[in-house]
Amino acid sequence: MIKALILAELVLLSIAARQDLKTREIDVWIILAMYLPAALAAYLSWTAPLYLMSPVLGAMLALAMRAMGAGYADSLALLAISLFPPPAPYFPTPAVVVMGTAFSIVGTMLWLYYLNSRRPCRMTPLQRLTHVCVSRDELLRGGVKYIVGDVHDLEKYRPPADVDEEYVVAKYGLPYLAHLAVGFAIYTALSFIL
Repeated sequence: MIKALILAELVLLSIAARQDLKTREIDVWIILAMYLPAALAAYLSWTAPLYLMSPVLGAMLALAMRAMGAGYADSLALLAISLFPPPAPYFPTPAVVVMGTAFSIVGTMLWLYYLNSRRPCRMTPLQRLTHVCVSRDELLRGGVKYIVGDVHDLEKYRPPADVDEEYVVAKYGLPYLAHLAVGFAIYTALSFIL
């Protein structure tokens, strides 16, 4: 039963990640739907040894993410994910998922470095891994895909209406929910193997 719930959560998380990639917004019903299999998994797992480590760690990470300016959906998705049982004792679910996100984060950084090596902006080596050189037209069409300036809360960010330069260095706003989906896919694989 737990494995079916994990697969259902993976499907819902993938739908949310796809929607976040396309529109940078997630319908509330998708987030609410993620809590149905999560709540049932919590009900079926709460007596397992050390189960409570996962939801407690997940709540702490979700609060920290939100305090650092992550979107509400990212934090709520991480909290839902943390209600699933650990794939192995002493290995809380949020820790597995967050470590799993490293694969897609590193992949994104390498892709950005390659992309930036072919564009005209002057960037530090670190910026080449975390930012992107975009044309004015691309920036203005991209909405919140490209983030200009020092932004502390993505929920309050508004894209610029006009830009003077032909090329601009911007943060590449790949939604963290897409990384969480990759991390949860790794959790799913571990849950089926272990």
